[in-house]
Amino acid sequence: MSKPLFLVMPEWQGSSSSRAMQLTEGAALLREDLPASARREVAVPLEAGDAMGTPVARLSSLLRARESATRALDEIESHEVPVIVGGDCASSLPGIEAAVRAHGSDRLAVLWFDAHPDLQHPSTSPSGSASGMTLRHALGDGSPDLAAASPIAPALVTLVGARAIDAEEEDELERLGVEVLDPVTISGGIGLTSSPGHELLAAAVTERLTASGATRVYVHVDLDVLDPAEFSAVHAAVPFGLTAAQLTAAIRAAVSALPLAGATICEFAPADPAVAADDLPTVLRILAALTSGMTS
Repeated sequence: MSKPLFLVMPEWQGSSSSRAMQLTEGAALLREDLPASARREVAVPLEAGDAMGTPVARLSSLLRARESATRALDEIESHEVPVIVGGDCASSLPGIEAAVRAHGSDRLAVLWFDAHPDLQHPSTSPSGSASGMTLRHALGDGSPDLAAASPIAPALVTLVGARAIDAEEEDELERLGVEVLDPVTISGGIGLTSSPGHELLAAAVTERLTASGATRVYVHVDLDVLDPAEFSAVHAAVPFGLTAAQLTAAIRAAVSALPLAGATICEFAPADPAVAADDLPTVLRILAALTSGMTS
């Protein structure tokens, strides 16, 4: 039976926040709650790095962190499922690339739980932050330094909980034909906190995955997908998000429908110890949902 291998990757250089270094503090907290026998460290440069003459901020450090993650992913055993934790959204990229190498882009479904599609292009990004370009790079577009050599298939990508989408991203979603699951529409207005609301989203995720033809699923979770009323340890909370119960139910449905190829939980950035104490249990619940059915 497969078992999770947690890769702690405290990358912050892809974030656009002035408080990006809080991600390293979040990573340190997560590290303490992960079993040492199932945990590996991914070396991330301490310095911000530079853009190397490109529109991508801090690119030099991002490339070094990506190389470190790729080496760690190449060393995992066949029965280990990598779960990257503790960084910004750009930390998903090496995990997705490893999953494509292992399973093929035509068989890998990608579930993108995020308030944002992360489809910005380097040439038009207002911040130059790599986090806002992550899915674009995974699809093989964007900066040549970061774009995946073996892109994921747009038809196998599903966005869940995206609600802060700029005009260019809307156009790209339409052009690519990427599926977007809107929890409010799915629930029919019965209320996302009710059990039926949770069950309807989980059922929609299951239906989407089982009809996809994929044999594995990669799950990306940016914690800003959660509603700020339930979770505040992110840099830029977006109203009207998923509840923790809804998110974990959808993830459990996903990993029941298809075996997990890998996952990323990113953007855990508690502002102070009180926020960390309130929100850390929610992150651990999400980890438990991701690894349900696996041995620890």
